[in-house]
Amino acid sequence: MINNLKRKIILIVTLSLSVIMIGVTVFFAVNSYRETVNQAGIMVDRFIGDKGPDNNDNRMPIEENATPRTFDLEEDIEGVYRFSVSNGEAAAVSGNAESDIKELAQQAAEKSADNGIIKNYIYRKRVIGDKTDITLIESADSIKNLNINIIVIFTVCVFSVLLIFFISKKITNTIVKPVEETFSKQKQFISDASHELKTPLAVIEANAGVLETEIGENKWINYIHNEIESMNKLVNDLLLLAKSEDIKQSTKDIFDLSKTVELTAAGFEGLAFEKGVKIQFEIEKELKMQGNGEDIKHIVSTLTDNAIKHTEKDGIVSVMLKKHKNEYIIEVKNEGEEIKEEDRERIFERFYRVDKARNRAEKRYGLGLSIAKQCAQKYNGDIKVYCKDGVTTFRVTLISK
Repeated sequence: MINNLKRKIILIVTLSLSVIMIGVTVFFAVNSYRETVNQAGIMVDRFIGDKGPDNNDNRMPIEENATPRTFDLEEDIEGVYRFSVSNGEAAAVSGNAESDIKELAQQAAEKSADNGIIKNYIYRKRVIGDKTDITLIESADSIKNLNINIIVIFTVCVFSVLLIFFISKKITNTIVKPVEETFSKQKQFISDASHELKTPLAVIEANAGVLETEIGENKWINYIHNEIESMNKLVNDLLLLAKSEDIKQSTKDIFDLSKTVELTAAGFEGLAFEKGVKIQFEIEKELKMQGNGEDIKHIVSTLTDNAIKHTEKDGIVSVMLKKHKNEYIIEVKNEGEEIKEEDRERIFERFYRVDKARNRAEKRYGLGLSIAKQCAQKYNGDIKVYCKDGVTTFRVTLISK
């Protein structure tokens, strides 16, 4: 649980600051691009002059106090090529243009932007009637410098995001450390208290047994035995809860997952028979995984037991196991009353019980699903519940390594 909290904090902080950093990076990259294009355009404007608003000239304005030099359209300017494009065909107006440059002019005419970069040229576009005036400005050095600037900007962005991640991780560990220590002490207290409770419960049970042999069976002694049984189950669940909170797997043996799931669920066939419920199996054979088989047994036994108890007579409980890519998927379905939508997330909380009176009578304290979820999280997995058309499905995902 603490590790999940750490991951969420790191993710939120890293994503938030990274979005800002990426936004700033894109702004500077776009600004550099526009500056390069505009500077080339201003240079050409100084040569060919400002034609004025009546000429429908949508080029960038000339810098303030700059004196334009007007050239005839036919005059060549080194590195500048002008074309008139009509019906997809480019005709040279000035500049000794080769065929590949004409193709670039035709491509520039099809672009929506009035200026931009195409290969090693900066283009300027102006629509005049049914023709498009294209100016290509050779700017290999400027474009090379622009590309270098953009690469530097994005490299700085990547390193900044990595730095944000490591700083977020360091800050998160510092912030969460007191919580982690408190949680660890709480877990240790639960474990110690549960162990301490076992001894007096064993003494009470032994004395109740002796008393029963002395005075015979009666309802008061039966009450004592029932409460001892209830308390023993609660103590065992608390010990299992404290153990399950240790995300590190106690063993890393390779075990037969298929047999573990099938045998665990099959152990409830007697309970199912008493209630008139049928268990169906759909188990993919020969599936093996690394971990602790006891974790899987607890998950399957908890889900199967719950499914049987919430299935009406003549209903069906289905237990399925399959593998999809690197995920092992366990599903336990049962027909019966659906879990209310507002309870579907809360049922995995500790000590949460939908029907408190019924669960108390059945000696259920709302720990089973919480422990099962923590067992699944040991394998980077989770448990989700889905309800549709009177069928409740608990789906467990376990990630293989």
